[in-house]
Amino acid sequence: MKNSVLLLTFLLTSIYLSAENNIKKIDSLNRIISNQTGRERIETLIYLSELYREASPEKSLQTDTMAIDYAKKEGLENMKGIVLVSMGKTASLSGDFPLALKYLNEAVVSLEQTGNHTDLCRAFVNIGLVYKNMADYENAIHFFNKATDLAKKMNLKDQLASAINNRASIYFSKGDYNNAAENYRQAMEAYKELNDSVRYAALTMNLGLVYWQWNKSDLALEMLLEAKEVFEKKKQYVELGKAYNNIGRIYYQDFKDTVKALEFYEKSLAMRELIGNQLGMSVVLANIGNIYRDKNVFPKAFDYFTRSLSISKAIGYKEGEALAYYYLGLAFKQNHKYKISNIYFDSCMTVAVQHNLKVYFNLINEGKMINYFNLQDYDSFLKEYKVFSSGYDSTRKVLAELEFKESTSVKRIGELETENEKLNQEIQNKSTAHRTFLAATVTLSIICIGLMVMLVRSRKRNGVK
Repeated sequence: MKNSVLLLTFLLTSIYLSAENNIKKIDSLNRIISNQTGRERIETLIYLSELYREASPEKSLQTDTMAIDYAKKEGLENMKGIVLVSMGKTASLSGDFPLALKYLNEAVVSLEQTGNHTDLCRAFVNIGLVYKNMADYENAIHFFNKATDLAKKMNLKDQLASAINNRASIYFSKGDYNNAAENYRQAMEAYKELNDSVRYAALTMNLGLVYWQWNKSDLALEMLLEAKEVFEKKKQYVELGKAYNNIGRIYYQDFKDTVKALEFYEKSLAMRELIGNQLGMSVVLANIGNIYRDKNVFPKAFDYFTRSLSISKAIGYKEGEALAYYYLGLAFKQNHKYKISNIYFDSCMTVAVQHNLKVYFNLINEGKMINYFNLQDYDSFLKEYKVFSSGYDSTRKVLAELEFKESTSVKRIGELETENEKLNQEIQNKSTAHRTFLAATVTLSIICIGLMVMLVRSRKRNGVK
């Protein structure tokens, strides 16, 4: 524990030092901008916007706006799209997803006109990420696929890996772990070729989370700890916040070690608060609240859940909203406030249905059944039970269909094996007949040749006489 505190202190100090270093860079850039012209000035403004982005999205957008205005004034259309991508990333980070899509779609138009394929791929990926945060997975995959196709066509390996990685994250969110694992592995190979250790570590973490879903907890934890070491060494604070949170989840959910879990959750929260990662804060706040719910410390649990929900709603993070509503429903159920629990379960279901977050459907159904039973509201209980029963019947029908297909396949395999045996026997018989025919033909040919030789000799003898 002491070493963990020292490490966190070191990392937070590093962030402060990094922030101070960024302030120095910002001051330096602001001094030289006035003496720059053309593309060089716009590139400096974009870099300045990146430095502002995490600390002050407002200043970041202001700086990008200066770059756009200058590009228009100087007729530098080829730079306009790059600036718009930067503006879209800033708007997305601040949680203004409609504004982010506006900038990024304008960027696509500009980049297509100028033929800038590298930044066009980046625009497609960032549009996909915005849709992912809005839980619009269909559009997210559409844009990740567009980025993938363009990157393959133009041989842009870095952009290809980025698109595949982000597509994998969609499959993971939808619970399609086979496709998620396949895409993560593809992206890992690409980053290995590019010798990008940080992104390779991020994918190691993501693939570890897939293994976790497959109940390979020890392997998952090993992969996450491996990734964490790289992030700490490279001072990758955003990825480190994710790693700490996910390690905490494994300790809590699989190893039931709430002390270790809380330690890693608090590290993640401290990291995310310092760099202003709103989305990440909403997730880890909900996870911390869940530990206090497990300990029956409800005032603290409600405080963390409410803070999480407030942030998620403010930035339009639908997955975060559903998670916070669900945890609040669980907490009130556990606290025997069943009516309030159902209100939060219903709110969770509304978000889940609107954004196809199917993971919550059965959970909410089971939670409400228990609540109605405890409230002795048997009519409502029976309604929920019918939903539960129909889901069970559907699953049973699917299972029966799979068993039928398996049986049919086994039968067909047996029939094919019998047909194969018959064909082999027929081929063998025909082969034997063919060899007999060849032998007879050869024998007959030899006899014919012998007769012809005898006939010729006989004619020669007759001529001599």
